[in-house]
Amino acid sequence: MTFKVFIFVFAFLFCFTLLFERGGFSTEDKPGIEKSRGTYRRPLEFNPKTLDPALSVDIHAVTVIQQLFDGLVQFDKDLNVIPAVARSWKVSPDGLTYTFYLKEGVKFHNGREVTSTDFVYSFTRILDPDIKSSSSDFFTRILGAKEFMERKAKEVKGLIAQDKLTLKITLSEPYAPFISILAMKGAKVVPKEEVEKLEPTFGQSPVGTGPFKFVSMKEGEEIVLEANPDYFEGRPYLDKVIFKIFHGGPREEILILFKNGELEDSFIPFRDVEEISKSKQYIFLQKPILSLRFYGLNTQIGPLKIEKIRKAINSSVPKELIGRDILKRMAHLTDRIIPLGMPGYTPIKGSFGYQPQKAKQLLREAGYPEGKGLPPIEFWSAAKAELAVKELEMVKTYLSETGIKLNIKYETQWPKFQEILSSKRAPMFMYAWYADFPDPDNFLWTLFHSKSRYNYTNYHNPEVDRLLDRARAERDYLKRMEMYRKIEEMILDDAPIVPMVNHLFQMVYQPYVRGVEVSALGGPYIPMKKIWLKK
Repeated sequence: MTFKVFIFVFAFLFCFTLLFERGGFSTEDKPGIEKSRGTYRRPLEFNPKTLDPALSVDIHAVTVIQQLFDGLVQFDKDLNVIPAVARSWKVSPDGLTYTFYLKEGVKFHNGREVTSTDFVYSFTRILDPDIKSSSSDFFTRILGAKEFMERKAKEVKGLIAQDKLTLKITLSEPYAPFISILAMKGAKVVPKEEVEKLEPTFGQSPVGTGPFKFVSMKEGEEIVLEANPDYFEGRPYLDKVIFKIFHGGPREEILILFKNGELEDSFIPFRDVEEISKSKQYIFLQKPILSLRFYGLNTQIGPLKIEKIRKAINSSVPKELIGRDILKRMAHLTDRIIPLGMPGYTPIKGSFGYQPQKAKQLLREAGYPEGKGLPPIEFWSAAKAELAVKELEMVKTYLSETGIKLNIKYETQWPKFQEILSSKRAPMFMYAWYADFPDPDNFLWTLFHSKSRYNYTNYHNPEVDRLLDRARAERDYLKRMEMYRKIEEMILDDAPIVPMVNHLFQMVYQPYVRGVEVSALGGPYIPMKKIWLKK
């Protein structure tokens, strides 16, 4: 892929939005229009385990966290890094030292002003080995982080509050994605007095600086937020946001509630996308997002330790049939890890690899002719919506024809499903990764480095680890992208996953909703501080 082609694909996907305007769906302020406040009811497909930015592990939590907290910087709708709590910053010529100058008068929801010391505390907490933060991997290149995590030092040498509003961060080596990492959910600032007063329950009663304040959370039912009148960017239009919690991603049920007027927006079942997109009653929004849904194969469990078994599974999945008959061509099929629109993406060549004869040959070579002697493989899914069940039943049928038997299991309680993955107990599983920041590191290192907590496939290739670490430190942009393409090929050849689709953001809105702004990071990063209601 040439550099020019890469730039075209990247720019095209970030700018491309299919927006069917019904009565004008705009983020722009228009004179003479009264912006109604009111309550916004939004669905969550699963119950978040925690709303603590340092501990959250799923997009459902991120959706809420983005409204409650701020970091030094944030992404705009085109994924440019722009100021948040920091008003400006500078980077040293060697790429090692970042100096941030904070805005004056930014307040936590408890009324206290934010200072540089709060960021030192928040980032140090992420690296604290007792906390076990889900974001610690992204901060280990801060100078002194290793010594602190190994309990050889009481402070992180590279985190310095130079004065009340000046923060200096020094890295031990260049880390190309670092400024983008500071815009992700884990890099939010938290108040020490609230965390240590409530810990370990801070995640159930969070206090941030964001446009909305936490009010209440009913387990499995709803999370309620209210407008922050002292927000440093100005009070949001909405008075209240209520996240209605569902289990197992029942999109059909969610859409019915939306049509009954009980939600302001809704996910759309694939079978209903065409009808909704043509409807004049609602507003339909569709946009490509940086994501990958895949089937994970635990490389350290039973027969899945054998590479040829994993490759046989890859060759037995009828992706094109799933895309045509179940997904109704409403998602982008893929055989890659780096998603469409991400720097380093390689266009797909040819078909999607359904080769049953090749799969049978691989099983014979692995010592399981026609699957004889191969025990059934447990396949776990948190999604139990109608189409998810149909997809997995189709996969089960086609794999059985090759000689591979699946035992499909569902766990729709998200924290329980996450625990199954984190404990590496799932032989196979359905999972989706949504970008935290627009860099291949967020997919390749996060999902496949042996030290990553999100490496649920238990994949370990020392050469891949070495190259991933080198790529993080490479400052030449084109060299980095070439390294990531090579790493991707190595991982795919080891077959720890079956890549399936890159998602499209597809949502339907009530006709009075305005101000929705969607980037390629998708729904979790929608700034609800910009939404207003025209009622």
